[in-house]
Amino acid sequence: MSDPAEHDLELTTSALKAGPTDLGLAGGVLEIERWQNRLDGVEGPLLEEIGGMLAELRGELESDAPDPAVAADLMRRLGNQCVLIAEQMPPGNMHARLRELGNELIEGAAEV
Repeated sequence: MSDPAEHDLELTTSALKAGPTDLGLAGGVLEIERWQNRLDGVEGPLLEEIGGMLAELRGELESDAPDPAVAADLMRRLGNQCVLIAEQMPPGNMHARLRELGNELIEGAAEV
């Protein structure tokens, strides 16, 4: 049976492949909520930083007038952080999926 975190990474990456605008605000908020729940209580400075960026991105998407430039910047920073964490992991599926997610976030930020 596959790791639930790996499965979540795959779902999020698949959702972003069509582009963040296809995911929509509601879909983006659902993805953020899933990751906030997964990271809740996980310790580590890099993961805490990701949790903080997720909260900022969720707040921006749920605001009355989301600013695309702010959302894009948060997505880019979040993507860079995912890639950084992936590079610190041993080779394997989680490493590859987290790196792929980071790259999708970075690319998606250019489309927002």
